[in-house]
Amino acid sequence: MPSRILRGLCAACARPFPDLAAEKGWPPLIRTRAIGYQLGADRAALEAYERAVVREKLTEFRRFTTGTVGPHAAAHPNDKWVRHIVAQLNSIESTLDLIASS
Repeated sequence: MPSRILRGLCAACARPFPDLAAEKGWPPLIRTRAIGYQLGADRAALEAYERAVVREKLTEFRRFTTGTVGPHAAAHPNDKWVRHIVAQLNSIESTLDLIASS
């Protein structure tokens, strides 16, 4: 979808296009570098896009865990909050990893 059309669609609401599409009940939406936004993509394209997004989020999540939470846990190993967040984040990472690898 040309960017000028996208800007026109979103200008009134000043919201990202995916939010607008969901609000309007439009068909599933994906975005690729090659073609931009695509409404109503086929099942294979939707699945490939979803897997790519989950892999990207998993990488971002792991960087947060190793760069912020890990050092926090090492500095304060007996802190109740840090023990709780480490346990929860380990569970989330495991779930995202299963989704990304299936």
